[in-house]
This record gives sequence, structure tokens and C-alpha cells, in this order.
Amino acid sequence: MESWEEKLSKWFNSYCNSFKGLTDEQRRDFDIKRDHSIRVANFSVQLADKLGFSVEEQKLAYFVGLFHDVGRFRQLKEFNTFNDAKSVDHAKYSVEVLNENGLFEKFEMEDVGLIITAIQNHNKLQLPGKLTENELKFAKLIRDADKIDILKVLTEYYSTRNGVANHTLTWELPKGSSVSKTVAKEILDEKLVSKKNVLSEIDVKIMQMSWVYDLNYRFSFEHLLKNRFLETIYNTLPKNDLVIEIYRNVKVYSENIIYNR
Repeated sequence: MESWEEKLSKWFNSYCNSFKGLTDEQRRDFDIKRDHSIRVANFSVQLADKLGFSVEEQKLAYFVGLFHDVGRFRQLKEFNTFNDAKSVDHAKYSVEVLNENGLFEKFEMEDVGLIITAIQNHNKLQLPGKLTENELKFAKLIRDADKIDILKVLTEYYSTRNGVANHTLTWELPKGSSVSKTVAKEILDEKLVSKKNVLSEIDVKIMQMSWVYDLNYRFSFEHLLKNRFLETIYNTLPKNDLVIEIYRNVKVYSENIIYNR
């Protein structure tokens, strides 16, 4: 008898395989998101288990993780980009795909509102203020799982980059020579860097380091430091007093979370 994970994965893979006629570049980016979704689903369950979630809650966590980016595939096919600002809000698209395909009914998912809230808010700068305790729990979980896996993808790319830029990961921005003032102020104030303030690849990397201020669970921080994600990003940046200060701050903040929680 198939497990609920196997059933969900079978539908997900079938849906992904339905996209035909992609260019080689689109296929590369498509596969990055496909693999990302699977890993996020698995990490979500690991995190849920660490947090003592029930079996039914772990099923919800897997569902949210697997389908949080399911709108990305249609976004790429229709707009040839993963840039929401140039196309559509991919989180909203993901919810539309779930509704159009009747997945909540097909897999007898309860707490549909909770799932929608978690997916719709996984890519927002901040969570809305009026969420129930349960909605907040799952929204925080998917945001952690998503960021941790994106950091995995990015740091692998930064470590093995062979001169061929993947604009999906670099945002088609100039390399830059220094951290923008607004970006520096945000991260030094222990805030998430806003995408609207990012002007260069250097700013993108600083923004990625700022994600520590939006991680919620100790296990996420343990995974972050164990895999040296911050260190890998730091090693790709030009070294000056500002960059060193930023790195030291995010590293100390992350270590303190682990030791004090």
C-alpha cells in the first residue's frame, strides 16, 4: 500500500512531466525547482518531526513543502522567468494550481485554509500579523525549509561556478563592487534585506545572509551552520571592514540561537 508521501510524489512527478517543449535552459531551471520542491518537502518533515508534530501535521508539512512552488513551472512556461516582479506572484500561482487540479479533495487534505496561508506567505518579506497559532506554526516551518534549501542550492552554485552564470540565481544583476548603503543598514539592523533595495550580485548575497533573521527554529540554525552556508557565501564576497562586520554579526547571531534556545 502506498504511503501518503508516495501518493503525493507520484502526482507531483506526473504534473512536472506534463510540461513539454522546454528549451535546454528552461529545462535546467525547471529541474532546479523540481528537485528543490522535493528536498523542501523532505526537510519540512524532518523539521516537523524535530518539533514534535503529529503524523497528520507531518503530512500537512510534506504537502506544503512539495507544492509551495508548484506554480513556478507554469510561471516558467508562460513567462520564461522565475522573477515574480516581471511575471506573477508564484505563491499565488501555486495555490491556483492546487485548486484547479482539485488536490485538496483528491488527497483528502484537512485544514485547507492553513495550507493556503502557508503557501501564499512563504515568499513574502514578512508574515501578516493576524495568523492563528497553527497557521503561524506552518508558515514559519515552510519559510525555514524553503530558505535552508535555497541556501544549499546557492552555495553549491557559488562553490562550483565555472564562469557560466545562471541568471535564475544571480537575478541578471551586475556583479557590483560594494554593498549598497540601504542593504548594509538593513542587515546591520538585524532585518531581512528587502529585494527592492538589491542592486548587485553582492547585495543579493548579503540579502541571502540576512535570512538568518527570518529563521525560526533551532534545527534550521543547526543545519545552516553545519553546512557552512554563511561561510560559503562570505568567501565569495570582497573582503572589507563592512563585509567582515556583516558576516561576524550573522554568524554570532546564529550561534547564539543554538546555544540559548
